[in-house]
Amino acid sequence: MCGCPSIPELMHDQIPETNVVALVKKSAPAGPLRVDFSKIRRDGFQIIRGFGTDLVHLEYELSSISGGKLFYSDRIGSFVHQFRVLPYSENLSEQPTCGGYHTDFMFQARPPEFVALLCLHPDPRHPLFGRNQVVPLHAFVERLNTIFGVSETDLMTIGVDYTFTGKLPISVPILNQLDGKSILKLHTTLMADGKLSAFDNLPLKAAIEAVCGEIAENLVLDRGDLLIISNHSALHRRSECTLTFDSTCNSFRSREMATIRFDL
Repeated sequence: MCGCPSIPELMHDQIPETNVVALVKKSAPAGPLRVDFSKIRRDGFQIIRGFGTDLVHLEYELSSISGGKLFYSDRIGSFVHQFRVLPYSENLSEQPTCGGYHTDFMFQARPPEFVALLCLHPDPRHPLFGRNQVVPLHAFVERLNTIFGVSETDLMTIGVDYTFTGKLPISVPILNQLDGKSILKLHTTLMADGKLSAFDNLPLKAAIEAVCGEIAENLVLDRGDLLIISNHSALHRRSECTLTFDSTCNSFRSREMATIRFDL
């Protein structure tokens, strides 16, 4: 992605993490999954270290804490979506270039409230590549207003057009109301470049990427680490990824993830 901020060369233990739950010896938790949803709604995320890579266990735990409110995707055909970075792919989540700051299923009237991301295999150049970045709603709105003069009212009332080949544009405000609360609906990868007259000729996509690049929490996931993100009160994306070719098995090694979306 153009304009992507450079990745700071910090090792894993140098990155401050305020929303981390550590599990002993990176093994699967003996008891039920402990998730602080009030903190996730406020700060945007929580990391649970050493959850493990058993996807049946992941689905069971998230079904238990959500009361069975897992998000089923007709397109994927499953509650669990596994994906990996590929040399060439039309799927945004499988591309090695930086992803756009976004919320999942933003064009639905009721997007899932939480996104769980489980690292099955880190990037070959981990921990410098294949990171995740999270931007909490309150910080995003404050900085966008302070730097570019875009108010919360602007974000709630002015629609941003998303254009798809052969279809009419879909206009969605960045801030929407759901059950009396403000939620984010945004995908910078799908936004048009250039200035928008509705926002006083501001190059909105570039402004959003600049703000997010400044305030995003920069997170490193090891194999078996679970990241739970608020899909309503935070934006998220992944950084640039890399691939290596393994001649012993004649295939590429890359970042591999699994995700489940869910509600409470």
